[in-house]
Amino acid sequence: MTTALQDRVSRLVNRINSLHDEEEPVFWIGPTSDAEIELVEEELGVRFPASFREFLRMTGGGGLESLCISGIPNDAPFQGFGTVFCDTTHYREEWVPFPLPNHLVVVERCPDDNEPFCLDTSRFDGDECPVILYYHNSGRSEFIANNFLEFFERYLEPYFEKASFLHSIQMDKTPHRRPD
Repeated sequence: MTTALQDRVSRLVNRINSLHDEEEPVFWIGPTSDAEIELVEEELGVRFPASFREFLRMTGGGGLESLCISGIPNDAPFQGFGTVFCDTTHYREEWVPFPLPNHLVVVERCPDDNEPFCLDTSRFDGDECPVILYYHNSGRSEFIANNFLEFFERYLEPYFEKASFLHSIQMDKTPHRRPD
């Protein structure tokens, strides 16, 4: 039996998949096991919120190339750019003027090392925690969303709106047949 959370994540993944084209590639790492998720949680010293865990179980991470969510590949959970573990530990290193506090977990990292979006695992409300934007040059943070899915849906909305707009233009250009 599926839960409401599984249904919500599944609907979001299907919407993202519908955006796939040459201009906006979509890719997924592949489903992640609970065992792999728990290994990364243990190594980082945190627990992930339910919505992020479900997203990882279903997709492993990924999404739109321009808004890629850090993931956990089953075969290499601790290796490489784009993994939750490496993206998080990258911002905890000495090169960062204000290293990422241990309770923050990167869920979206820009290849140019701009400010990462993070889960604030020190502020759980039930099974969820907020997403913040962490300013590693000042150590301050900015509240973004109440939970992972709210964050991801909000940041994807412009892509969905653009796709809907382009679809409506295409429909307007479709020749209409006059009734006989």
